[in-house]
Amino acid sequence: AAPAFIALAIDAKGQLFLGDEQLTREQLAPRVTAAAQGNPQLEVQLRADQNVPYGQVAELIGLVQKAGLTRIGFVTEAPAK
Repeated sequence: AAPAFIALAIDAKGQLFLGDEQLTREQLAPRVTAAAQGNPQLEVQLRADQNVPYGQVAELIGLVQKAGLTRIGFVTEAPAK
């Protein structure tokens, strides 16, 4: 069975991760879009380092929503290094 969620993270340097894989913004968008097409009910678990400016987090949420995923949950602890 496909996972019920994908894990996105943005670290203190603004680097993006899908699961454990570091991706650029340009790489991330098509991956999220593909996941959304596979399962529109997919939940996004978003982790953001507390030092990340809100604008970057908002951009990431926008990217996810544009891809077609609307179920977004915030995970508050920092990503494990």
